[in-house]
Amino acid sequence: MRILHLGKFYSPIEGGIESINRFVVESMSGKVQRIISFNNRGITVEDDVDSVPVIRTSSPGIVASQPLSLKYFSELRRNIRMFRPDVIHFHYPNPLGALYLLLTIRKENKLIVHWHSDVVAQRFLHRFISPIEKRLLKRADAIIATSPNYVEASMNLQSQKGKVTIIPCSIDEDRFKITEDDKDKIMGIKDEFDGVPIVFFIGRHVEYKGIKYLLEAEKLVKSRCVFVIAGQGPLTDELKCQYTSSRIHWIGRLDEVQMKQYYHAASIFAFPSITRNEAFGVVLAESMYCGCPAVTFTIPGSGVNWVSLNGVTGIEVPNMDVTAYAKAIDELLTDTAKRESMSSAARERVERLFVKNSVKNLYIDLYGRLLV
Repeated sequence: MRILHLGKFYSPIEGGIESINRFVVESMSGKVQRIISFNNRGITVEDDVDSVPVIRTSSPGIVASQPLSLKYFSELRRNIRMFRPDVIHFHYPNPLGALYLLLTIRKENKLIVHWHSDVVAQRFLHRFISPIEKRLLKRADAIIATSPNYVEASMNLQSQKGKVTIIPCSIDEDRFKITEDDKDKIMGIKDEFDGVPIVFFIGRHVEYKGIKYLLEAEKLVKSRCVFVIAGQGPLTDELKCQYTSSRIHWIGRLDEVQMKQYYHAASIFAFPSITRNEAFGVVLAESMYCGCPAVTFTIPGSGVNWVSLNGVTGIEVPNMDVTAYAKAIDELLTDTAKRESMSSAARERVERLFVKNSVKNLYIDLYGRLLV
């Protein structure tokens, strides 16, 4: 089997879709594979990642989250002709890549469209790319969505529902194994905050992550706790100036090991995202695997409320309801039995549905069905 993977970027360039793209490639190890992506520089380079060839096409820049490149088109056309893939695995959103693909794909190429999310933010541009999306999904032999919630809310996916297979995002459980050194560091984190329960947030400081609603909720939380805010983004400086409570601690970017340690040190994971830009929530699943019950908002059509189940693995409250969010945090901090029950349920749910080996088998099954 020969597989051509198409995405915006590829490892070591980091990103949620990029990590999933790499996981698909790893899941299909043993097959003949090749990757085409945009480069984040103005030159085209070819290299190998885990012995798989990667072609990174030159790009002069990005407009509305879309990398631009004519070289992507010529490389795609050349590789479809010369590499002769049995399957093309295309990651969307990537409207320009979708247009190029529709112009170059052949009848004999099976097409998997991995629909990570609808185009939500660029509503003005959507009127121009909607015809491309419709043609792409109509041409697809199989469509992957990351949650049933997203399928039900997406008009794009509803029109081709019979082709859709649910394959959730995965977490690498090996990254979260606790060493003796980790145990010492976790105790050190707790001691740093005098043993006070930690409400932990990690993510980009952008509007749809809803961080300002978490910080507004902090004003209403009655229980003794601290709010530890990891990550950075365009809103960081503004938020730091606006929210100056002594209970709020800004710790910046964390590496993977530090992130694991904070997950395990925390009592609650705060995940206050507010829009369908948050299609799944990988860090939500990671925190749940580490035993953190989550507090989330209801996001119609997002997979967030499928990853964490209200009343089972965490508490879900009406979207942008700061008072309800604060009340949920207080409820988990004051009811130890409920918090511990949700902690166990959270880990069990991730172990059953979202760890890499379970998800890997779903990809293998889909490819097998496609080429029968």
